[in-house]
Amino acid sequence: MRHGQSHVNLADLTLSHRDEPLTEKGVAQATAAAEYISEHLTLDGIFASTVARADQTARLVSEATSVAVTPDPRLREIGTAYPDGTPVAQTDLRPYVPKMWGTQRPYEPVTEGGESWMQFRSRVGSFLESTVPVRGRFGDPTPLSPDHDNEHYLVVCHAGVIEAMFEYVFEKGPWSAVAIHTSHTGLTHLQYSPMVDMPDWWLHYHNRIVHLSEDLIT
Repeated sequence: MRHGQSHVNLADLTLSHRDEPLTEKGVAQATAAAEYISEHLTLDGIFASTVARADQTARLVSEATSVAVTPDPRLREIGTAYPDGTPVAQTDLRPYVPKMWGTQRPYEPVTEGGESWMQFRSRVGSFLESTVPVRGRFGDPTPLSPDHDNEHYLVVCHAGVIEAMFEYVFEKGPWSAVAIHTSHTGLTHLQYSPMVDMPDWWLHYHNRIVHLSEDLIT
């Protein structure tokens, strides 16, 4: 799930970038999402970006579901980490390079001294690889352990992280011709279900916002 609207989303990030909390509308979006999730989904855990807007969103879901949040800096938005994956401190955040869309120039830093799109995608991929159950590759018929079958986790993150997840799990090349739009608190359902001679990952839906009234869609 993408986080709710924050004050950062109302700013020009080519001029400044800050780690700020949700707006009043963002809180309303996250509250609506939390209520929907508590009524329709059963969660085994919640992972969240350590950026304020995602952390705040995740904690609202946690309160509604009584499921604890596990913070993970690998889920931070692009440009908020150094090339080695280390989070950038709030006081050291840099503006994004003007007129430079990361997926179209995937090997160039998106902020001064920061990470490129491919470095960002690698840290998002690292999160996915460490989260899904370990299994052999190249047609290994070993089934998932019953301990991991049918587990459900909510990942509260950012639009860029969701786009990077799509590229990673569907093994897309580095050069993008399209972008993936995700509304604030939009829900995406990816299933990891490896079988012999079948894909490991399945996309069930993207950007589900049935929990939002029209005036809350951003």
